Amino acid sequence: MSAQRMFMLEYGTELVPKSLSVLGGSDKVIATPIYGVVVETSDGLVLLDTGINAAALADPQTLTEIYGADLHPWGPDGDPLKVALDRVGLAVSDIAVAAISHLHLDHSGGIGLLTDAGVPIAIQQAELDYGLARAAAGTERSVAFLAEDYTRADICWRGLDGEAELAPGVSVISTPGHTPGHMSFRVELPQTGTWIFAADAADLSENLFERIPCGSVAEPDDAPKALASINLLMDEGERLDARVIPGHDSVFWKAVWHPLGGHR
Repeated sequence: MSAQRMFMLEYGTELVPKSLSVLGGSDKVIATPIYGVVVETSDGLVLLDTGINAAALADPQTLTEIYGADLHPWGPDGDPLKVALDRVGLAVSDIAVAAISHLHLDHSGGIGLLTDAGVPIAIQQAELDYGLARAAAGTERSVAFLAEDYTRADICWRGLDGEAELAPGVSVISTPGHTPGHMSFRVELPQTGTWIFAADAADLSENLFERIPCGSVAEPDDAPKALASINLLMDEGERLDARVIPGHDSVFWKAVWHPLGGHR
């Protein structure tokens, strides 16, 4: 069964050296979008990734610690998740279930708002365990996690172990490497077919076309997994004749922005 329609969500913009996105890339700084997706299904609305939160964007010390003094990201006036949903006529309370590809702060920032609204949040259990262990050790910021995003006791987590269906037409693909429990998303639509959202398993088109893994892994021993995840995504894309969308590519992002009424 397919989903019904899909909207793209834009949360802000980051500045990163290309070498963080592509293994062996240059130190040239590129502007990359922070995006998410919301999918209408027969089980309700499914949110895929939640962006960076307003508190982090307003905290120069945190941004400098994680991004560097001259590489601060930016977002809209107001909370990025609320603003992005409002642009497509939705609210946080409309979401039935959310999913987090991984716990980097540019993907986890909406967890608090979703928790306040009683929305359950799917995540690979390996990612959650890793993030909580890092937070307990006080080392989460060294891998660009923000403990305050994901350590609240009242978060309604749905821990996953590998591939799983979130709702009719929406499923997850386990793509570890960038982080230990990273996952990507697959959406089936009735008219436009299969979409695969790589998230940070592949930041840029170059990762996909040339099958080059991301340049940043939280754990150095996971580098082989990052390449395996790229190959998995591309093989799956070919098998399903799918649109494989990199996680932070500005050219791709403009090309796939939803038409009026959403992708169907």
